[in-house]
Amino acid sequence: MSYPHIISLIGYFTIPAENAGAFRKNCEKMVALRDKEPGHLASAYSFDDNGGAVSREDYVSADAIIEHMKIGAHVFESTKALVEITGVEVHGPKDELEKLRGTLEPMQPRFFVTEYSFRR
Repeated sequence: MSYPHIISLIGYFTIPAENAGAFRKNCEKMVALRDKEPGHLASAYSFDDNGGAVSREDYVSADAIIEHMKIGAHVFESTKALVEITGVEVHGPKDELEKLRGTLEPMQPRFFVTEYSFRR
């Protein structure tokens, strides 16, 4: 079965109420970096009513994620001071996931190998 060669990075956060505004500003800053990242296909931040948030990002390759981490490192460092990261998932083709294991290890992600999918 053919599947898109896309890597998805998903982060789960708990945001203290006093940091909600600053976190949202950081989300805006991350989205604004898109013009510097041709390999960054999509990004979305979603929020629940209880201080939870999820970031969903799609990339063309593991290399694009590594580039994103370099370009957005200053925003990510600020974000870590504002929230509790409660989970990280990485979804994609096995060969691309292998390239990310060492780089993402400090975040203790769960890796999921994509086997079936489609994208329009």
